[in-house]
Amino acid sequence: MGTEEVAVQQMSDEGKVLKSQEQVLDALRKHEDLTGADLSGLDLAGMKLAGLKMAGAKLSAVDISGSMIAGVDLSQADLAGADLSGAKLMGVNLAQAVLRKVKLVGARLMGVNLGQTDLANADLTGASLLGTNLEGGNLREANLTSSKVVGSNFKEADLTGADLTGSKLVRIDVTGADFTDVNTTDARARVDWSVAKVPPTELPESIPAPPPWLPAAVAGFVIVLLIVVLKKKKGKKGCA
Repeated sequence: MGTEEVAVQQMSDEGKVLKSQEQVLDALRKHEDLTGADLSGLDLAGMKLAGLKMAGAKLSAVDISGSMIAGVDLSQADLAGADLSGAKLMGVNLAQAVLRKVKLVGARLMGVNLGQTDLANADLTGASLLGTNLEGGNLREANLTSSKVVGSNFKEADLTGADLTGSKLVRIDVTGADFTDVNTTDARARVDWSVAKVPPTELPESIPAPPPWLPAAVAGFVIVLLIVVLKKKKGKKGCA
């Protein structure tokens, strides 16, 4: 490897040091193992990251806004101060990662593992969390204003001082969770607060459970719709 290449792409005891978006794209093409890699401060906005091994990687202050991140292992990674605004995260492992002061404004998280992750002072304004694991997570002073959280795990999580203004929480497990000094203004929830370690001082407005017949009615409607569509397709084939 020449001197110029060494200057651009260094190696450390912990992992590769990537200095540009081009190097990241090259690593993606080669399906390289980026465990412990250093990508700090890079502009990766709008990129598609899928199936990568990036455990323990350094991504502090990285701009990943508007990106698609799927099936990536970012466990124990450092994303402090990173910008993931508008990003879509699916099946990402962020267990025990550092996301202090991270921006997840308007982000969509589906099936993401944030167990024991540090999200202190993180900004999740308008974010959507579906099937997200936040067990044992640190969300002290986190901003969850206008967020939507559905079917997620908040067991033993610390949300002391978090802002839940205008948020919507449905089917959340808050067993052992701490909601001390949480702001729940205009928040709505379908949650069993009795299992929380410290429930909110002012409980969010309760969202009534759907009537028991609704799921069956929706399923029936979908079946009828499918039958109609199939009949129309058969009719068109017959005419042809």
